[in-house]
Amino acid sequence: MIRVRSIIPMFLLVPALWSCGQQAPTIDFGRAECAHCRMNVVDKQFGAALTTLKGRQYVFDDISCMVHFVQKGTVAEGQVAAWYVCDHAHPGVLVDATNAFYLHGPAFRSPMRGDVAAFAAAADREKAAAEGNADAMDWERARNFLKE
Repeated sequence: MIRVRSIIPMFLLVPALWSCGQQAPTIDFGRAECAHCRMNVVDKQFGAALTTLKGRQYVFDDISCMVHFVQKGTVAEGQVAAWYVCDHAHPGVLVDATNAFYLHGPAFRSPMRGDVAAFAAAADREKAAAEGNADAMDWERARNFLKE
């Protein structure tokens, strides 16, 4: 009987631990405030978000705001658990920023003038690039460009 009593708390603890995992952030477009510049996040093609190792979520109206937020040290880069960007081809859909495909050019007028658009699929980026003058980038190159 003693053994059963020691096992019961374990069954109660496991679901509680599962619920503490990282969740993908959501952006309440039109109501959310950019954590960096304090403007309302309204453009579903350029929104961004990050989560910290402690589970805190921050939303941004532009990828450049997210990059500057971390560069400024508001959240240390080592504390960022995940980076997210809105898929330009599918507005409002957040994708992993580190795996996204990027374009920079005058056709991509983002809210804070970072003018960098993210795409979940390379094919969507290529289709958008064919419509105008744009420079293809990966996550590291986009971040370095936006830091300037």
